[in-house]
Amino acid sequence: MLFPVLRFLDPRRQDYLPGLLDHYQPIGRGMALLDEALKRTLKVSQDVGFKVLASEIDTLEAEADKIKRRIRNHLPSAFLMVVDKTLFLNYTRSQDNILDAIQEAVVWLGLGDFAVPPDLAAAMTTSVDEAARSVALLRPALTETVDFILHGRRDRGELKTRMHEIRLQHLKVVKAKRGLIIAAYAADLEFKRAYQIIRFVESVHRASHNAEGCANILRAMLAR
Repeated sequence: MLFPVLRFLDPRRQDYLPGLLDHYQPIGRGMALLDEALKRTLKVSQDVGFKVLASEIDTLEAEADKIKRRIRNHLPSAFLMVVDKTLFLNYTRSQDNILDAIQEAVVWLGLGDFAVPPDLAAAMTTSVDEAARSVALLRPALTETVDFILHGRRDRGELKTRMHEIRLQHLKVVKAKRGLIIAAYAADLEFKRAYQIIRFVESVHRASHNAEGCANILRAMLAR
């Protein structure tokens, strides 16, 4: 009867860290679905296919919340954790916020017809592509950080470079956001359509911003 107790108290058991990778899966998929939803909207406007994509993102959000609760509900005591517990909880929140921002972007995308000039459509596509790159870069940064913390198999300097890449990529998203807002105001659009586009790109930007926030937290974990 003693062995299970010792196993639970063993600080080498770090099941919660790989759980962050499980939590990332629906988030990465959600970003891909947002890209599909935008392309469909710009091509054929709102249709059944768009509604299916939006529903899939809602399902992914619920799945991510379920994984997040599972991870948090099975954390060991703080003194047994190999990373600071507050940092760990902040990371799960920031990673979860990525999918929340994606979900909100789809909501703004679905509010009526999206017939926009070609240059504005291109700017919207660029914005999503750049944000998707930020989110995609987070996956190897997270994977390698978990591997480093648990097994020491990665170079700390290389990990910091990974996180710096996410920061640089987010700066591209910031630039794309500014360009899209300028294009939206310059286009001959009614105010509600311009407002819709601006709120859409703000949500897309927030997804990338939270990916950058995740990278900053990972770097703080390394510094412990």
